[in-house]
Amino acid sequence: MLGLSAVATMLLSSCVGPSSDPITVTGLLDKNSRTVLEEPFSYPSTTSPQVSSSIVSLGPGAETGWHLHEAPMYAYILDGTLEVTYEVDGIQVTKTYTKGEAIMEGLDTPHNGQNVSNSPVSVLVVNLGSPELANTVPLHDYEPMD
Repeated sequence: MLGLSAVATMLLSSCVGPSSDPITVTGLLDKNSRTVLEEPFSYPSTTSPQVSSSIVSLGPGAETGWHLHEAPMYAYILDGTLEVTYEVDGIQVTKTYTKGEAIMEGLDTPHNGQNVSNSPVSVLVVNLGSPELANTVPLHDYEPMD
């Protein structure tokens, strides 16, 4: 992470703006090559890459519903605490992400996000996909194993 911050600082140090405040760089993810489930990932092989972004907001007690991602997805927790339950090889694994955390989400793995707090959760989501892959696949009839 130090390398990324140093390069960004050098690049930005030549920028001069009307403010006398210094420019700062805070690294979030640096050259991450694995998802939160320790899976390696790769970008879709396509001649038509697509990048999509959105902010997902969950009120207290809200859930995303079981779903999966066919293409790599970066997420940054803007506010709150999100609890995500993944089903990996028939075993449920729950991870908790808090404000300021950046992750690469699991690929092709059923999971459900839930706001288990009394405060709203907001997540910046960036999908690195293609027309051949769905960013999110809802699993309406999915029954997780217990």
